[in-house]
Amino acid sequence: MNVEVYQGQINKRYGTKFNIPVTYYSQLMASAYGGTANEAGLGGQVIRARKLEEIAAKPVNR
Repeated sequence: MNVEVYQGQINKRYGTKFNIPVTYYSQLMASAYGGTANEAGLGGQVIRARKLEEIAAKPVNR
């Protein structure tokens, strides 16, 4: 969470434009095994991982 939350302060201090989503291993694994974005807990991120949400939205043959 710290990596994600402080990007705005880092950008302000150093004049950068970081806007990098931070995902946890468990979120990646849930998506990789066919879980939905909701099941992977992607809705609680400060900076949305849009690409991962797109992947999680695709139907998976189980």
